[in-house]
Amino acid sequence: MVKFYRSSYTHDHDFKTFSIAYFLRYPNPYAKHVVSVDTLARHVDDEGRLHTLRLIVKKGKLPNWCKMLFASSGIRISESMILETSIIDPKNQEIWTETKNIDFTRIMRVVETATYKGDVDMNKKPIVKAFTTVWFLSSFGFESMKDRMETYGQRKIRENIHRSRMGMGFVMDRLREQGGKIKLFQLAMQKALAQDLQEF
Repeated sequence: MVKFYRSSYTHDHDFKTFSIAYFLRYPNPYAKHVVSVDTLARHVDDEGRLHTLRLIVKKGKLPNWCKMLFASSGIRISESMILETSIIDPKNQEIWTETKNIDFTRIMRVVETATYKGDVDMNKKPIVKAFTTVWFLSSFGFESMKDRMETYGQRKIRENIHRSRMGMGFVMDRLREQGGKIKLFQLAMQKALAQDLQEF
């Protein structure tokens, strides 16, 4: 049985800052479990949208009952690899992302999709509206065990998404404090993208 988690949130920052912070969000004090982030592919399509594929390696903590169960099955889990796909549409101020684990998928497959939309609030201040959906599917053991695994993931994601929001807020606040340096980040990203395209 597949379980879902859905949430919405509003970031009190402009779309430009948010889109830059998205790629700069690691490391931050709320994501100490992130081991590494590598860009695998990047290109701009005919509509001016930036497509990026990244590999993220994370450490994870498991409850004792999981550790005992996996140990008895000869499974050792210390890190997990996450594939992150993102599309940034600067013209329409929209971002679409998908993250999914590419290892231990029999134990549990976790797929998170999110959309971010630049907007303004009632006071005409720029904001970014976020909508997230996460689904969990386990194929490990009997039905009761699968259900327990999916329920654990569903419960844990609330804490993870909260930390993710805190981390994004931290990075965006640092960018806002630096003011004009945001333009330097933009130029650096454009330069890196141009180099990727030349190599491709």
